[in-house]
Amino acid sequence: MHPFCREAHYGNKKLIINAMAGENSRKLLATKRYVNAIMEKYTIEDYIKIMNKFKIDKAVIVSLNVKTAYGFYMVNNDDIADFVSKYPERFIGFGCIDVPAQNAIDELDYAINSLSLKGIKLVPPAQKFDLSNKKFDPLWAKMIDSNILLWTHGGHQQSFIGSDAKYGHPMLIDDLALRFKDLIIIIGHMGVPWMWEAWSVTARHENVYVDISSHPNLYKWFPFDAFKSYNITNKLLFATDYPLVHYSEIFSEFDKINIDDGFRNKILGENAQKLLKFS
Repeated sequence: MHPFCREAHYGNKKLIINAMAGENSRKLLATKRYVNAIMEKYTIEDYIKIMNKFKIDKAVIVSLNVKTAYGFYMVNNDDIADFVSKYPERFIGFGCIDVPAQNAIDELDYAINSLSLKGIKLVPPAQKFDLSNKKFDPLWAKMIDSNILLWTHGGHQQSFIGSDAKYGHPMLIDDLALRFKDLIIIIGHMGVPWMWEAWSVTARHENVYVDISSHPNLYKWFPFDAFKSYNITNKLLFATDYPLVHYSEIFSEFDKINIDDGFRNKILGENAQKLLKFS
């Protein structure tokens, strides 16, 4: 979940709107309204209320840093730590680092050691970098040493104009998982449109998981049965990408999936509970 709210900090509003709408005049007005709403109207308490409404006990909240690629951030790591301190029983904090930046390792150190965040969330298509490039290996090594999870955007990215889809391909994660077998990696958004590739990487690597956020309209094509038949039902994690996708959309489609209650309960929380080690 992205805690976009008025208590959070943001980069340049004009840059954010341009990145989300581009030169599309029909999309521009709606984007301005959306950005103004998250910056001025919604509060972190509103996120707790919506969680209560949908009976969500805990949520992983994430920051977003695309300063090198787009010149802005939306919610910073300090915000995440602050929200976790206000609601420690409801939020688990994941930071974001600007991987292509020269100070990325310092950002990572600050997120882990000063803010005590439990994981790192990245968006390679928007941040425009290749996860498998060995020049970034010191980041992954430090995450392993600090027992920090990596959640990375899998698949293409539609929120920002000009994002580079190839950097979300699951085969880049495959390469990373091969070289860093002790790094826990979560593939976000089912790897869309490469859902079978995401399944393949998850099936072949003990350290790789996948979440089902963002694309409830594609659940009917996601290989839930393959996870069941390969006995890796522990590898799927529930997620929404709220508020970019509403809980009502996710739950409506999730309820239609033809899986047994045991598998459903694993996705809804049991798998995350074991992986993230909370009670």
